[in-house]
Amino acid sequence: MFDDISLFVQIVRAGNFSKASKQLGIPANTLGRRLSGLEIKLGTPLLTRSTRSLSCTPDGERLYKWSGVNIDSLDTAINFIRSGKQRSSEKVHIQVPISFFEIFQKSFFFDLLKFYPELELNIHVSDDLPDFDHSPIKLLLTNKKTEIKNCTTHKICNLASGFYASEAYLDQHGTPATPEDLANHNCIYRGGGKSINVLLPYNGISLPVRIKSRFTTNSISGIIDAAEQGLGIAIISEQSVNLTSRKIVKILPQCQTCDEELYAAYPNNKKLSAGEKAVFNYAVARMTTIG
Repeated sequence: MFDDISLFVQIVRAGNFSKASKQLGIPANTLGRRLSGLEIKLGTPLLTRSTRSLSCTPDGERLYKWSGVNIDSLDTAINFIRSGKQRSSEKVHIQVPISFFEIFQKSFFFDLLKFYPELELNIHVSDDLPDFDHSPIKLLLTNKKTEIKNCTTHKICNLASGFYASEAYLDQHGTPATPEDLANHNCIYRGGGKSINVLLPYNGISLPVRIKSRFTTNSISGIIDAAEQGLGIAIISEQSVNLTSRKIVKILPQCQTCDEELYAAYPNNKKLSAGEKAVFNYAVARMTTIG
Protein backbone atom coordinates (compact mmCIF):
# COMPACT_ATOMS: atom_id res chain seq x y z
CA MET A 1 0.00 0.00 0.00
CA PHE A 2 2.93 2.33 0.68
CA ASP A 3 3.94 2.30 -3.01
CA ASP A 4 0.39 3.12 -4.05
CA ILE A 5 0.18 6.02 -1.59
CA SER A 6 3.48 7.32 -2.94
CA LEU A 7 2.04 7.18 -6.48
CA PHE A 8 -1.07 9.00 -5.26
CA VAL A 9 1.08 11.80 -3.86
CA GLN A 10 2.99 12.13 -7.15
CA ILE A 11 -0.26 12.21 -9.14
CA VAL A 12 -1.65 15.02 -6.98
CA ARG A 13 1.57 17.00 -7.33
CA ALA A 14 1.59 16.56 -11.10
CA GLY A 15 -1.99 17.80 -11.43
CA ASN A 16 -3.16 15.17 -13.90
CA PHE A 17 -2.44 11.60 -14.99
CA SER A 18 -0.68 12.60 -18.21
CA LYS A 19 1.98 14.68 -16.45
CA ALA A 20 2.36 12.11 -13.69
CA SER A 21 2.83 9.40 -16.32
CA LYS A 22 5.66 11.33 -17.99
CA GLN A 23 7.36 12.19 -14.70
CA LEU A 24 7.17 8.66 -13.30
CA GLY A 25 7.62 6.71 -16.54
CA ILE A 26 4.47 4.71 -15.82
CA PRO A 27 1.55 4.43 -18.28
CA ALA A 28 -1.41 6.60 -17.32
CA ASN A 29 -3.81 3.64 -17.38
CA THR A 30 -1.53 1.81 -14.92
CA LEU A 31 -1.58 4.83 -12.61
CA GLY A 32 -5.37 4.92 -12.83
CA ARG A 33 -5.62 1.23 -12.02
CA ARG A 34 -3.24 1.55 -9.05
CA LEU A 35 -5.17 4.55 -7.73
CA SER A 36 -8.49 2.74 -8.05
CA GLY A 37 -7.03 -0.20 -6.15
CA LEU A 38 -5.88 2.13 -3.38
CA GLU A 39 -9.34 3.70 -3.16
CA ILE A 40 -10.89 0.24 -2.86
CA LYS A 41 -8.46 -0.71 -0.07
CA LEU A 42 -9.22 2.50 1.83
CA GLY A 43 -12.95 2.33 1.13
CA THR A 44 -13.21 5.94 -0.07
CA PRO A 45 -12.61 7.96 -3.25
CA LEU A 46 -9.45 10.07 -3.15
CA LEU A 47 -9.63 12.06 -6.38
CA THR A 48 -12.32 13.66 -8.51
CA ARG A 49 -11.23 13.07 -12.10
CA SER A 50 -11.87 15.05 -15.27
CA THR A 51 -10.32 14.86 -18.74
CA ARG A 52 -7.63 17.47 -18.08
CA SER A 53 -7.35 17.86 -14.34
CA LEU A 54 -8.11 16.28 -11.02
CA SER A 55 -8.82 17.42 -7.47
CA CYS A 56 -8.70 15.78 -4.08
CA THR A 57 -11.79 14.70 -2.24
CA PRO A 58 -11.85 15.63 1.48
CA ASP A 59 -10.39 12.21 2.33
CA GLY A 60 -7.86 12.59 -0.47
CA GLU A 61 -6.80 15.98 0.85
CA ARG A 62 -6.27 14.51 4.32
CA LEU A 63 -4.23 11.61 2.96
CA TYR A 64 -2.12 13.93 0.81
CA LYS A 65 -1.47 16.37 3.67
CA TRP A 66 -0.35 13.74 6.13
CA SER A 67 1.45 11.32 3.83
CA GLY A 68 3.23 13.58 1.34
CA VAL A 69 5.79 15.09 3.67
CA ASN A 70 6.42 11.80 5.44
CA ILE A 71 7.06 10.03 2.14
CA ASP A 72 9.56 12.76 1.22
CA SER A 73 11.36 12.26 4.52
CA LEU A 74 11.43 8.49 4.10
CA ASP A 75 12.73 8.79 0.54
CA THR A 76 15.52 11.04 1.78
CA ALA A 77 16.44 8.60 4.52
CA ILE A 78 16.50 5.72 2.01
CA ASN A 79 18.75 7.71 -0.33
CA PHE A 80 21.13 8.38 2.56
CA ILE A 81 21.29 4.68 3.41
CA ARG A 82 21.66 3.56 -0.21
CA SER A 83 24.45 6.01 -0.93
CA GLY A 84 26.78 4.25 1.51
CA LYS A 85 28.91 7.40 1.67
CA GLN A 86 30.33 9.01 4.77
CA ARG A 87 28.78 12.45 5.10
CA SER A 88 30.34 13.47 8.39
CA SER A 89 32.09 16.39 6.67
CA GLU A 90 28.86 17.80 5.25
CA LYS A 91 27.79 20.85 7.19
CA VAL A 92 24.32 22.27 6.57
CA HIS A 93 23.92 26.00 7.19
CA ILE A 94 20.38 26.99 8.19
CA GLN A 95 18.88 30.30 9.24
CA VAL A 96 15.90 30.44 11.59
CA PRO A 97 13.93 33.40 13.05
CA ILE A 98 14.87 34.87 16.42
CA SER A 99 11.71 33.38 17.93
CA PHE A 100 12.39 29.85 16.66
CA PHE A 101 13.86 28.39 19.84
CA GLU A 102 11.17 30.10 21.90
CA ILE A 103 8.34 28.61 19.85
CA PHE A 104 9.48 25.11 19.01
CA GLN A 105 10.58 22.39 21.35
CA LYS A 106 14.30 22.38 22.08
CA SER A 107 14.51 18.81 20.83
CA PHE A 108 13.74 19.87 17.25
CA PHE A 109 17.28 19.89 15.87
CA PHE A 110 18.56 17.33 18.36
CA ASP A 111 16.04 14.79 17.07
CA LEU A 112 17.16 15.62 13.54
CA LEU A 113 20.78 14.93 14.39
CA LYS A 114 19.82 11.59 15.95
CA PHE A 115 17.92 10.67 12.80
CA TYR A 116 20.83 11.71 10.54
CA PRO A 117 24.07 11.09 12.46
CA GLU A 118 26.07 12.02 9.33
CA LEU A 119 24.94 15.64 9.44
CA GLU A 120 26.57 18.67 10.98
CA LEU A 121 24.34 21.70 11.58
CA ASN A 122 25.23 25.36 11.77
CA ILE A 123 22.18 27.34 12.90
CA HIS A 124 22.17 31.09 12.32
CA VAL A 125 19.48 33.00 14.23
CA SER A 126 18.25 36.23 12.65
CA ASP A 127 15.09 37.93 11.39
CA ASP A 128 17.04 39.55 8.53
CA LEU A 129 16.95 37.74 5.21
CA PRO A 130 20.30 36.14 4.33
CA ASP A 131 22.38 36.99 1.29
CA PHE A 132 22.27 33.59 -0.39
CA ASP A 133 24.90 34.63 -2.95
CA HIS A 134 27.54 35.63 -0.41
CA SER A 135 26.88 33.48 2.66
CA PRO A 136 27.03 29.74 3.33
CA ILE A 137 23.32 29.74 4.25
CA LYS A 138 21.30 27.90 1.63
CA LEU A 139 18.18 26.97 3.61
CA LEU A 140 15.95 29.46 5.39
CA LEU A 141 13.01 29.09 7.76
CA THR A 142 11.08 32.35 7.87
CA ASN A 143 7.70 34.02 8.34
CA LYS A 144 8.51 36.72 5.76
CA LYS A 145 7.26 35.12 2.56
CA THR A 146 6.49 38.41 0.83
CA GLU A 147 10.10 39.56 1.21
CA ILE A 148 11.71 36.47 -0.31
CA LYS A 149 12.98 37.08 -3.85
CA ASN A 150 14.21 34.52 -6.40
CA CYS A 151 13.58 31.65 -4.01
CA THR A 152 11.54 28.48 -3.95
CA THR A 153 9.23 28.66 -0.94
CA HIS A 154 7.20 25.99 0.78
CA LYS A 155 4.60 26.76 3.43
CA ILE A 156 5.27 24.56 6.43
CA CYS A 157 2.54 25.44 8.90
CA ASN A 158 0.36 28.04 10.54
CA LEU A 159 1.61 29.10 13.96
CA ALA A 160 -1.39 29.06 16.25
CA SER A 161 -1.39 31.58 19.10
CA GLY A 162 -3.55 31.77 22.20
CA PHE A 163 -4.48 34.51 24.67
CA TYR A 164 -2.90 34.78 28.11
CA ALA A 165 -2.93 37.26 31.00
CA SER A 166 -1.95 37.51 34.64
CA GLU A 167 -4.64 37.02 37.26
CA ALA A 168 -3.86 40.50 38.63
CA TYR A 169 -4.58 42.05 35.23
CA LEU A 170 -7.85 40.13 34.89
CA ASP A 171 -8.93 41.10 38.41
CA GLN A 172 -8.39 44.76 37.56
CA HIS A 173 -9.66 44.86 33.97
CA GLY A 174 -12.01 41.89 33.71
CA THR A 175 -11.81 38.74 31.63
CA PRO A 176 -12.84 38.91 27.94
CA ALA A 177 -15.80 36.68 27.21
CA THR A 178 -15.64 36.95 23.42
CA PRO A 179 -12.90 37.80 20.89
CA GLU A 180 -14.57 41.18 20.29
CA ASP A 181 -13.92 42.07 23.94
CA LEU A 182 -10.18 42.17 23.16
CA ALA A 183 -10.75 45.63 21.64
CA ASN A 184 -11.27 46.91 25.20
CA HIS A 185 -7.93 45.59 26.46
CA ASN A 186 -4.27 46.25 25.86
CA CYS A 187 -2.76 43.39 23.88
CA ILE A 188 0.90 42.38 23.86
CA TYR A 189 2.05 40.69 20.68
CA ARG A 190 4.61 40.40 17.90
CA GLY A 191 4.27 43.04 15.21
CA GLY A 192 2.40 46.31 15.14
CA GLY A 193 -0.83 45.56 13.32
CA LYS A 194 -4.10 47.08 14.41
CA SER A 195 -6.14 43.91 13.98
CA ILE A 196 -5.82 40.15 14.23
CA ASN A 197 -7.80 37.25 12.80
CA VAL A 198 -9.34 35.03 15.46
CA LEU A 199 -10.40 31.53 14.48
CA LEU A 200 -13.79 30.81 16.05
CA PRO A 201 -14.28 27.33 17.52
CA TYR A 202 -17.86 26.61 16.52
CA ASN A 203 -17.73 27.16 12.76
CA GLY A 204 -14.09 27.61 11.78
CA ILE A 205 -14.71 31.18 10.62
CA SER A 206 -11.89 33.68 10.96
CA LEU A 207 -13.11 36.88 12.63
CA PRO A 208 -11.09 40.11 12.24
CA VAL A 209 -10.77 41.84 15.60
CA ARG A 210 -9.30 45.30 16.16
CA ILE A 211 -6.85 45.49 19.04
CA LYS A 212 -4.72 48.13 20.73
CA SER A 213 -1.37 47.89 22.45
CA ARG A 214 1.07 49.91 24.51
CA PHE A 215 3.85 47.34 24.17
CA THR A 216 4.98 45.18 21.23
CA THR A 217 8.18 43.17 20.77
CA ASN A 218 9.52 40.33 18.64
CA SER A 219 10.72 38.55 21.80
CA ILE A 220 8.28 35.95 23.08
CA SER A 221 9.99 35.96 26.47
CA GLY A 222 9.51 39.74 26.51
CA ILE A 223 5.82 39.34 25.73
CA ILE A 224 5.37 36.82 28.53
CA ASP A 225 7.30 39.00 30.98
CA ALA A 226 5.10 41.99 30.11
CA ALA A 227 1.94 39.92 30.63
CA GLU A 228 3.22 38.73 34.02
CA GLN A 229 3.71 42.39 34.98
CA GLY A 230 0.08 43.11 34.15
CA LEU A 231 0.63 45.21 31.00
CA GLY A 232 -2.10 43.44 29.06
CA ILE A 233 -3.19 40.26 27.29
CA ALA A 234 -0.38 38.35 25.62
CA ILE A 235 -0.95 36.80 22.19
CA ILE A 236 1.67 34.08 22.02
CA SER A 237 2.34 30.75 20.38
CA GLU A 238 0.85 27.81 22.21
CA GLN A 239 4.15 26.01 21.53
CA SER A 240 6.14 28.56 23.53
CA VAL A 241 8.64 26.95 25.87
CA ASN A 242 8.04 26.99 29.63
CA LEU A 243 4.64 28.58 29.11
CA THR A 244 2.96 26.46 31.77
CA SER A 245 5.51 27.53 34.37
CA ARG A 246 4.84 31.24 33.88
CA LYS A 247 2.46 33.31 36.03
CA ILE A 248 -0.21 33.77 33.38
CA VAL A 249 -3.46 31.98 32.64
CA LYS A 250 -5.14 31.17 29.36
CA ILE A 251 -8.32 33.02 28.41
CA LEU A 252 -10.71 32.47 25.50
CA PRO A 253 -9.51 28.85 25.54
CA GLN A 254 -11.51 27.78 22.48
CA CYS A 255 -10.17 30.57 20.26
CA GLN A 256 -6.82 31.08 18.58
CA THR A 257 -5.23 33.31 16.01
CA CYS A 258 -3.28 31.91 13.06
CA ASP A 259 -2.02 35.12 11.47
CA GLU A 260 1.61 33.97 11.39
CA GLU A 261 2.90 31.37 8.96
CA LEU A 262 6.23 29.60 8.66
CA TYR A 263 7.96 28.93 5.34
CA ALA A 264 11.05 27.11 4.16
CA ALA A 265 12.97 28.77 1.34
CA TYR A 266 16.05 28.16 -0.77
CA PRO A 267 17.51 29.87 -3.87
CA ASN A 268 15.94 29.05 -7.25
CA ASN A 269 19.36 28.50 -8.80
CA LYS A 270 20.55 26.16 -6.05
CA LYS A 271 19.91 22.43 -5.98
CA LEU A 272 19.68 21.24 -2.41
CA SER A 273 22.42 18.89 -1.30
CA ALA A 274 21.48 15.57 0.26
CA GLY A 275 21.97 17.03 3.73
CA GLU A 276 19.98 20.19 2.99
CA LYS A 277 17.17 18.13 1.49
CA ALA A 278 17.14 15.93 4.58
CA VAL A 279 16.74 18.99 6.81
CA PHE A 280 14.08 20.45 4.54
CA ASN A 281 11.98 17.28 4.49
CA TYR A 282 12.38 16.76 8.21
CA ALA A 283 11.25 20.35 8.92
CA VAL A 284 8.18 19.95 6.75
CA ALA A 285 7.25 16.60 8.30
CA ARG A 286 7.85 17.74 11.88
CA MET A 287 6.20 21.17 11.68
CA THR A 288 3.20 20.22 9.57
CA THR A 289 1.77 18.52 12.65
CA ILE A 290 1.73 21.90 14.45
CA GLY A 291 -0.39 23.94 12.05
